[in-house]
Amino acid sequence: MAGTKEFRAFDSAILADRLAFMAIALFVTYLITLLSSILPVRLLDTDWQLRFISACLDSATIPLVALGLLHLAAYLDPENPTLQKRRDALARLAVMAVIGFLLIVPLQAFAGWNSVVAARANVARQLSVANGTFDLLQETITTATSLDNLQARLQAIQTPSLGIRFETMGLPLPDTKRRMLARLQEVRQEVAARIQAPTPKAIEAVVRDSLRVMLSSFALAIAFAMGAQRKGQEVPLLVEWHTAISLRGGPLPGLSSGASEEEYFSRLVPEEDDSSETGVPPPP
Repeated sequence: MAGTKEFRAFDSAILADRLAFMAIALFVTYLITLLSSILPVRLLDTDWQLRFISACLDSATIPLVALGLLHLAAYLDPENPTLQKRRDALARLAVMAVIGFLLIVPLQAFAGWNSVVAARANVARQLSVANGTFDLLQETITTATSLDNLQARLQAIQTPSLGIRFETMGLPLPDTKRRMLARLQEVRQEVAARIQAPTPKAIEAVVRDSLRVMLSSFALAIAFAMGAQRKGQEVPLLVEWHTAISLRGGPLPGLSSGASEEEYFSRLVPEEDDSSETGVPPPP
């Protein structure tokens, strides 16, 4: 019997080492994937912020599984001090992961809103530049004093992409102006049609994606909080938070207003069985 127990303990230790090695490999894989996705770092760039959030969430299950494997390995081999220290160290690092995923929620909200604002600002800027150019061309055509003057002034200010060419075709100055102004109006409408503000569907897509990211980040924060543990604490971070909120919010379930917190926690501990010490069962 003793040999069987020793063999099982040895087998558990081997399995714990394997799980710990797999956990470290998963952590390294996640870090490599994350770094390759966010380099070079541009903290103030909205596109980089969205790419960073996406990189964190797309592979977030990898470190979460790794953390669970490490906890399982430490449970299987409680006599391994190296494994216990490694588990404690990564459990403390998981606290930072919890905070990071919670911070993603406002960061995603800001980045999503900023992307919509930037798109609208870009449309407004393009329209302003185009309208300024068209107004200048219209004024140039209207105030021209002769065909030669009109041709010289258009060549000085016009960009090739507008397609407003000086073509007299033997027409006098008023008819030439009228033809060119009509063509200018057509080009103005074409450019305005190409420059479009974000559609409601595009905005809905941004909102939908932002909600998905924020809810996923919150769920991952809760999951990591169950595997995280602060230094000097005996319970996971999620249990610690739940206890603190329960104590602050009022009396705990089963605790009257006049009872103390020590009395409540003492009720959670089963009473000692005297028969375990004396070997005599309690009287009926």
